[in-house]
Amino acid sequence: MTFINKKYIIGIDVGGSKIIAALIKDARVFYKIKIPMPKNKKDFFGKSEKVIEELIEKAGGKKSIRGIGCGIGGALDLEKGIILSWSNINFLDGLNIKNWLKKKFNYEIRIDNDARCFTRGEYLFGAGKGYKNIVGMTLGTGVGGGIIIDGKMVYGANGSAGEIGHMIINNGKYLEEATVKQMRKSKFSKIAAQKFEKNLGIGIANIINILDPEAIIIGGGAAKTTGKFIVFLQAEKNVKILKGKLGENAGAIGAAALFYSQNI
Repeated sequence: MTFINKKYIIGIDVGGSKIIAALIKDARVFYKIKIPMPKNKKDFFGKSEKVIEELIEKAGGKKSIRGIGCGIGGALDLEKGIILSWSNINFLDGLNIKNWLKKKFNYEIRIDNDARCFTRGEYLFGAGKGYKNIVGMTLGTGVGGGIIIDGKMVYGANGSAGEIGHMIINNGKYLEEATVKQMRKSKFSKIAAQKFEKNLGIGIANIINILDPEAIIIGGGAAKTTGKFIVFLQAEKNVKILKGKLGENAGAIGAAALFYSQNI
């Protein structure tokens, strides 16, 4: 698969704990920068601008760049390019990141949710390649998801389809609250890991029963956990539970791939 021309695309993955930005062409990362997520809006603007300028320089100048694809956590107005709310990074609430990037760098800007970017990257170039119906799950600072059915990304009526972390599974608790957050609080103890595996397995079982995917692709910092419950689900439900193949680059590659396909 190739992008629409031979110029580089800047793919940016803005996550809860870090920003990964890369020069990408044909799903290959030619140069990458990773920085901790800034602590305030001013710092975010300054560091993001510096990172993008470095990527432009490494590409050989502005004419070597096709555009910027950006994956962002939180709720988005995709048409306007606004970060509506983000519980982990609330200093960016209300920011029109699309307009800001356009004004600063004068490129075409495309944005999407970071978990959908992960799912898109893995679908096109990673563990999801060859399937038509997959669900991507990101287990990091929060729990996110992306849904591809019949080869098309599902956005829903308000652009918020795939919010797996908001699934209620345990006495009113969200999946996100009952898994990753609790595991961090307990410092990854054995008991916390067992609870994590169980809650994650329950969440996956619900996803399988509702969406009937061919495969579920798991990525993010906590993706190393593959408990017995998940293995059981894989055999019982005849669905593949796979770890992502693109590693920490998946989100940036999936953001760049916004320039590859309108459906995905």
